[in-house]
Amino acid sequence: MILKIGFGALIITGVAALGLAGFRGQKGEQTHVEWFNDMAHQPKVNPQVRSDFFADGRAERKPVAGTIPIGYNIAGTYYQNDGNNLGTGVGAFANQPDYLNTGRIGEFYGDGIPENLASRGADLVKRGQERYGIYCSHCHGVAAKGNGPVKAFGLMTVADLTSEPMRKQPDGQIFNTITHGKNTMGALGPIVTIEDRWAIVSYLRALQKVAEGKLNVAEKK
Repeated sequence: MILKIGFGALIITGVAALGLAGFRGQKGEQTHVEWFNDMAHQPKVNPQVRSDFFADGRAERKPVAGTIPIGYNIAGTYYQNDGNNLGTGVGAFANQPDYLNTGRIGEFYGDGIPENLASRGADLVKRGQERYGIYCSHCHGVAAKGNGPVKAFGLMTVADLTSEPMRKQPDGQIFNTITHGKNTMGALGPIVTIEDRWAIVSYLRALQKVAEGKLNVAEKK
């Protein structure tokens, strides 16, 4: 019985000691004893204090040349993923029911690139080529034949975007598929801006013409 009481008292004393040791205490002129490292003394950057971590004394590295913060855009360039699209004040998904934002005209898919984007001509196609290479080619392949690297890992449902059924689809339907996804393809709407989705549609049309022999590579460029 005495042994049990003694062991219990030891546990209680130990817990109390650990609890008290964890208190930071009050500020004072005397250097206090730290049983555990005080978080205030951990290595970190303090305002108005030189940092010796980097040779130049800076606390942070300079941004990589050509990069901009998320949410900002360089004037005269395409919007980045988290920026506003075409000055509409919305993100990658929009609640506007117009053709630009949905690919639909009423209950039907529309055809043709929206006029304010089509006016960019070859620049829009070039932008689409870049975006297609980033977001689409790993599945659909560089030439959109459905033979991208992902297929080699067992995904056999990748569509050939140059096939006749795909060529017959209206531009708005392709835009909708890019936005919301289809079957095993995930939605790209949250990560690809509205204008970039239309740019991909524009470039895909060029790839389809190449596959049909109606447009050569030199002309496409």
